[in-house]
Amino acid sequence: MTALRLVRPPDLAPRKPRLALPAGATDCHCHTFGPPDRFPLIPNRLFDVGSHPIEQLVALHDRLGLQRAVIVQSVLHGPSYAYMADANARYPGRFKYIAMPTAETSDADLAGMEACGAVGIRVAYRGSPNVDEKLLAKLVERGWHVQFWYRGAEEATNWLPIIKRTPGEHVIDHLGWPDPAEGLDGTAFRITLGLVTSGRAYVKLSGPGRYSEADKLPWRDVLPFIRKLAAEAPERLLWGSDWPHADLPGEMPNDGDLVDLIGGWLPDESLRKLVLVDNPARKFGFPT
Repeated sequence: MTALRLVRPPDLAPRKPRLALPAGATDCHCHTFGPPDRFPLIPNRLFDVGSHPIEQLVALHDRLGLQRAVIVQSVLHGPSYAYMADANARYPGRFKYIAMPTAETSDADLAGMEACGAVGIRVAYRGSPNVDEKLLAKLVERGWHVQFWYRGAEEATNWLPIIKRTPGEHVIDHLGWPDPAEGLDGTAFRITLGLVTSGRAYVKLSGPGRYSEADKLPWRDVLPFIRKLAAEAPERLLWGSDWPHADLPGEMPNDGDLVDLIGGWLPDESLRKLVLVDNPARKFGFPT
C-alpha cells in the first residue's frame, strides 16, 4: 500500500499579535486532529495530517486572544464525533461544533452531537456533489443550520438551487472560494454576495491562502472581496483561522500574523467586535 502524503504542520511558534481582540472574540472555523490512537481518521482519506489535538488549539487561542471557537468537522474525520465529545467534556462551554452526520446517523447520535455543541452540518462539494436534502431538512427542523463548502464558479452554480431550496440561514465556507482573477464580478463571488445580502447566509472570512493567487500572507487580492462584503452586509460576516491549515498551498502563516491581518480587513473597532463577537454569538448561540 502506498503511504499517504503527510501535509505540513502549522507554525508551532505563533507570535502574540499586535492587534488586541475584543472580549469574547471567536474563531469560527478551525479543526483538531488526533491523537490518532484515540481519534483515528478515515482510512480512505486524500492525505494524512499530523496530530494537532484540542490542547494545541486551546494554547494557540489563549496566545492569540480568542476565547471561543467553532470546531468544524473535517472530511478526514468521517461521521465520528468522539473527538468533539472529548473537547466538550474538557472545555465545557468554550466550543460549538459543525458536524458531518449522514442519513445513517441515528437520532441518539444526533442528540450526542448536540450535547457536544453541534449547531450545524457541513456539506462539502469536495466530499460529494450529491446532497441529501431530506437529511438537511431534518436537521434544520432540529434547529441546525447548513454550512456549504463549494469552490469556484462551477461548484457554486451547481449547488445554488439546492442552497435556495434548503430552509434556514446557511453559512458559506471560505468566502465562497472566489476567483481573484475574475474580481468582484466573478460568478462564485456574485453567488455568495447574493446569498449574504438577501439574508439567506452568513459567510466566513477564512482560508484566504487557499484561493488567493499569492503564495503567502497578506494575500492582497482577497481584500476587495472582504471590503465589498463588509460594506454590503457586515452583520453576516464571521472570521475563522482555518487552523491547522491542513493541505494549505503556499507559505504556512504564523497565526499571530493571521490575527493582525484582521486589522487591515476590518479597520474599525466596532466592525471587528461585530464580526468577532456579536455575529458568532447570534449565529452559533454563544452567550452574549
